[in-house]
Amino acid sequence: MRRRSLLALALSTGLLVACSTTTQPAVPSSSGNPDLPTSSDMVRPVGGDLSVGETWYLTWASGDSPRAGADVTMTFEAESVGGQAPVNTYSAGYTTTDSGAIELGPIASTLMAGEPDAMRAESQFFALLEAVDGYTTVAAGELYLFDGDMHTMAFSLAPGVPAEPTVSEEAEALAASVIGMTEAEAQRTVEDAGYVFRVVSRDGVGLAITEDYSVTRINVTVVQELVTESYVG
Repeated sequence: MRRRSLLALALSTGLLVACSTTTQPAVPSSSGNPDLPTSSDMVRPVGGDLSVGETWYLTWASGDSPRAGADVTMTFEAESVGGQAPVNTYSAGYTTTDSGAIELGPIASTLMAGEPDAMRAESQFFALLEAVDGYTTVAAGELYLFDGDMHTMAFSLAPGVPAEPTVSEEAEALAASVIGMTEAEAQRTVEDAGYVFRVVSRDGVGLAITEDYSVTRINVTVVQELVTESYVG
């Protein structure tokens, strides 16, 4: 797919940066601007169930200017995907592979006009969408879209994002359970439970991560191939 430079965008109800910790706060991004697309170790396109016919709601997109209240959606059908952008509705064809690759055809949209800020946000949303070439879904109902190894957007099957996301006891217990495991064992344990696994620090070096918050993601610190700390977020 032809690459485009990604424009700054945050169309969701805001970046949720608070986290519920098992052992320590989240490691901040080392990229300078934590909201720009960044490579997240162990979070990568691996495919999954796109929940055909169900509506995905945008919860996070890369960028540095949150746009509160934007109700942006995406629904996959058998051979097409579409939904609501900040102003207009849109649709496109798409193809996927079992390994997590996805390619969208040309995006068509209605031609309604909106406020300048909304129209700017819409063009930025389409720019991000056209650059997507990978995806990951998790059983808890989250969809992650990628441009190469850059995580650029996140969607949820649950409409809206609660002001204070609730971390389940299951997630907390899972995070605690992987401490002392090898990295490979921890990743397998987390992913088998339907959660996303992410390494935020390895052997004392903090890795570049996005600062979107997810109650279905387990973040870990690895030292000499063993998980020494973990938290949900």
